[in-house]
Amino acid sequence: MFKTIKQSLLIMCLPLLAFAVNAADFSDGKHYQTIENKKSETPKVTEFFSFYCPHCYQFEPVALSLEASLPEGAEFEKSHVNFLGGASAQVQSNLSYAYIIAKQAGKEKEVAAQIFESIHMKKADLHDIKDVKQLLALNGISEKQFDDSLSSMLVIAQEKQMQDQQELFSKLGALKGVPTFIVNDKYKVNMKEIKSQAELEELVKYLLQK
Repeated sequence: MFKTIKQSLLIMCLPLLAFAVNAADFSDGKHYQTIENKKSETPKVTEFFSFYCPHCYQFEPVALSLEASLPEGAEFEKSHVNFLGGASAQVQSNLSYAYIIAKQAGKEKEVAAQIFESIHMKKADLHDIKDVKQLLALNGISEKQFDDSLSSMLVIAQEKQMQDQQELFSKLGALKGVPTFIVNDKYKVNMKEIKSQAELEELVKYLLQK
């Protein structure tokens, strides 16, 4: 069953990577959804994701390409959720901490790639915090550095911010699954209507300017 799901997700992602589009007129309610929320003060794109989500794993190249395409001054923010089934909220938050600590060290992309691969290719569940520490150690983040960072107020606050964000956008009806892309805290991208990577990037640039 997992193989079938994985193949279906790959089929969904391939059009995003393979085709380009011309300029298009985007409409609220179709290509994107306006959220009843205050617009962010600075331009940003937030991707809500989970390392345990196979769809997020397949979408990672899409997210990386989108990040690289953003105009100067726009921030790309990955916010790891802890509400998926199959693992406790604490186990999922451990991976949020790992991502935050890796980002502080400037190694978030390398660590994210290894976490995704460990879970979806090597079938490691990473439920034990020791396994998470070992993975970060492979990227030059020692166990002591991990423990020290884990107890720092900055890391604790950033993980809480991730939880606060997922709770807020869930209550607003904008976050029902992952991956979910939200622009300027105000617009949710409707991925079902997006036909190509180019169209996604064009839509996000359009929403950043609204």
